[in-house]
Amino acid sequence: ASTGPSDIDLNIPRGRKAGRYDVAVVIGNRNYRHGVSNVDFALADARIMRKYLEATMGFDPKNILYAENAGKAAFEKLFGNESTHEGQLFDYIREGESRVFVYYVGHGAPDLDSGEAYFVPVDADPQYLSTSGYRLKTLYDNLAKLPVKVLTVVIDACFSGFPEGGRIFTGILPASVRVDRKLKGPEHALVFTSGQADQVSTWYPEKRHNLFTYFFLKGLGGAADNNHDWKVTVSEMKDYLADNVTPMARKLKSITQQPQVTGPDEQVLTELK
Repeated sequence: ASTGPSDIDLNIPRGRKAGRYDVAVVIGNRNYRHGVSNVDFALADARIMRKYLEATMGFDPKNILYAENAGKAAFEKLFGNESTHEGQLFDYIREGESRVFVYYVGHGAPDLDSGEAYFVPVDADPQYLSTSGYRLKTLYDNLAKLPVKVLTVVIDACFSGFPEGGRIFTGILPASVRVDRKLKGPEHALVFTSGQADQVSTWYPEKRHNLFTYFFLKGLGGAADNNHDWKVTVSEMKDYLADNVTPMARKLKSITQQPQVTGPDEQVLTELK
């Protein structure tokens, strides 16, 4: 594996400015407790995502809520909890004017009893996810209540409970863990996930990033711009991810990883200069 910066870390393309009230949230979870393995490239991913949000997507740095190694309290502070959707993100948006972009990289896992998908905060005990994790459904429900113009959610995590390079559960066989695959994102939202719920999301050690995040940012920077009109649309990104992530995951790790994309094909993700 190389040790220097990869191509996406250098020469970050510039794009059109985002709106004055557009808000982004970036969470990178690398260093876990309770015997959970680390996600080696999560901080590199979160830091470069923040740079692309500023340069390529044009967000005002003051409107990027950024967290590294977020515990459960940090998730609830940002997005609210089961009883209220009014967290810090809610306070930053302007009704009907804000576009919101949410990015998470780190572990996900299913609750052992229900099979429901959870984010794994760095302080979570995987055996007790229903009380120490943050439900994916809670995130989706709370985001759906925000009065925003456009909502984009990008998740680089697998929810199988058996991630690349380590473990979440101790003393539990993979075959005995099931993941509920049915969860849909918020209505009218644009949702990118690094794979299907029960697939492993792999790393790209040579590039020092997670595989999905690497190609998402490369695509955003113009590699996905198929018709060379300086705009990257959802359908272009969908094709680009399918053409690159899935074959590379097979090549690197002999696994199936199929990024999932839902949302309007014609929507523009970024307009490059």
